[in-house]
Amino acid sequence: MLAAMVLGTMSLHAAEPKGADIELSTAIIDLGEISQEDGKQMVRLTYTNTGDVPLVVTEVRTSCSCMTVDYKREKVLPSERGTLTITLNPAKAPKGQYLRVMQIFSTATSGVKRVTVKAQIV
Repeated sequence: MLAAMVLGTMSLHAAEPKGADIELSTAIIDLGEISQEDGKQMVRLTYTNTGDVPLVVTEVRTSCSCMTVDYKREKVLPSERGTLTITLNPAKAPKGQYLRVMQIFSTATSGVKRVTVKAQIV
């Protein structure tokens, strides 16, 4: 009886969820050379929930008003993918080397993820 209780307790601990985790398709987005007259540049960044419970992206912060990010605050199930749509308006960005970091906040156990967006704006 004692052995059954110990084995039962061990299997309960083995089945405990570890939490959500987020894996980005890339940590650097390079838009190359773009002109301030080129209009808005849009790129999609995918991420995967590599954890074992649903993941939710709760907030995305950018370091420039010329860059916006659209995303859905929906649960992404384990092994499923989500998408962030990043839009850079080069008309509002300074000429020269553009290098900005955005922060992705989520329910992931790994904490805040950072993505660098870079371009040469002419």
